[in-house]
Amino acid sequence: MKNLFTIYLVLNLVLEGIAAVTLLGAGTGLFTIDQFEGGMWSMNYGFAAIAIASAIFWVWPHRSKQDVVGPVLGILLVFHAALALSFMIQSTQTPSIIVHGCMALLGIFLYMRRSAWCEK
Repeated sequence: MKNLFTIYLVLNLVLEGIAAVTLLGAGTGLFTIDQFEGGMWSMNYGFAAIAIASAIFWVWPHRSKQDVVGPVLGILLVFHAALALSFMIQSTQTPSIIVHGCMALLGIFLYMRRSAWCEK
């Protein structure tokens, strides 16, 4: 289970890292000359994606301690569930719904089973 948690953290880093690079460097992101409201949203979410992707670095040395794993998993599963819901409401980006939905479900599973593989 600890290995699955590590995979979850790495997947989160990769997925949100790609999102950050895409949103910051895309046509409406950080490097456009004319920023408009949609571009600012893209840039803001790009930086937020960097923040959530960094979870792996904060938890890494303590990734087997229940009192650390619980809050980090809680934050990540709420983040992914909220984004899945947001994309569902928008209903134009099915791959994003699936990816964030799966990450939320895996986060819930790991959170519910954390007492079986974490140290107290």
